Amino acid sequence: MAGNILNVASFRLLLDGSELPTDLFLAVNGVTVEDELNLPAMFTIRFNTVDFLKGDWRGIDLKTFKVGDIVKISMGIDSSFEMMIGEVTSLDFTFGDSCFMEIRGYDRLHRLRFGTMRRSFKDMKDSDIASSIASETSLTPKVDDTGTIHPYIFQNNQSNYEFLLERAKRIGYEMLVDDKTLIFRKSQEDKSPELTLEYGVDLESFSAQIKTLTEGSKVEVRGWNVKDKEEISSSASKGSETTKMGKESGYEISEKAFSASSVSVVDDMIIDSKDAENIAKAKYNQMLGEFLTGEGSCIGNPEIRAGKTIEIKGIGERLSGVYYVESTVHSISRGVYTTNFKVRRTGV
Repeated sequence: MAGNILNVASFRLLLDGSELPTDLFLAVNGVTVEDELNLPAMFTIRFNTVDFLKGDWRGIDLKTFKVGDIVKISMGIDSSFEMMIGEVTSLDFTFGDSCFMEIRGYDRLHRLRFGTMRRSFKDMKDSDIASSIASETSLTPKVDDTGTIHPYIFQNNQSNYEFLLERAKRIGYEMLVDDKTLIFRKSQEDKSPELTLEYGVDLESFSAQIKTLTEGSKVEVRGWNVKDKEEISSSASKGSETTKMGKESGYEISEKAFSASSVSVVDDMIIDSKDAENIAKAKYNQMLGEFLTGEGSCIGNPEIRAGKTIEIKGIGERLSGVYYVESTVHSISRGVYTTNFKVRRTGV
């Protein structure tokens, strides 16, 4: 048997809280961890199923690895950075010139995808609903207070994941899981960068695309207060940015080159003017986030994760700056660790 946690090629694995036998661990050819905003984080472990010394198969007995197993993955120079704790959801077997198994799974956010429900929530905030759903799926809630109390919200034949994501996007929130904790929070794109990458130093490649924004320079949201029989409205425009990330926002640049791009949104579930304001700002910033998108690649860095801000330097005065990480792929294969990531930015 190996030590408490085996470490090969800058990654560590625990299976159901215990280490693998050395021969099984050394049969791991590669490990990949992928995360993306508002999606369950995913892992893939590629495992050689041929035991040449014994002339037999290994790991395919559906006992060594099985659906539902808990996997803890760490990466980094000393393999001390915990990337995720997930649950095995599939085993893919290949027999041919090379014989291997791919063990795949997700973090516990995937539990919200099981089944659909038709039910109502009365006199609750979205943050209260998130807490309730977390408890139903054996998760501990960690939520940012959403403020508005809704007299009635209906979950219409949706999975808990679909329903909660819909509620989150409506007000510019994000959701993710950290082990057994469900996090329901405001977007973090206005936070200070947690690390810096410089092209030509520790950033191997980077590509970026600036896109003219044809909608949303002003967002007007309208609804109807049934009780008081009056219209509810609010709007978001310049100054409503969660963060500008540059000298000029994407809307300022697009409007200067072409024209304004106002849109109207009708929402039958608006409760009051504050609720309308939250929806307008969320929609405004959601569309603004499409202005500049980019992809980068670097030597493996476990600190680059979805939902963090990073600073990128060395690509010119306007393109250099703070970016919000939307997704990452961390991959270790044959001792080589690489990180690929996608980012967005609201201005330059």
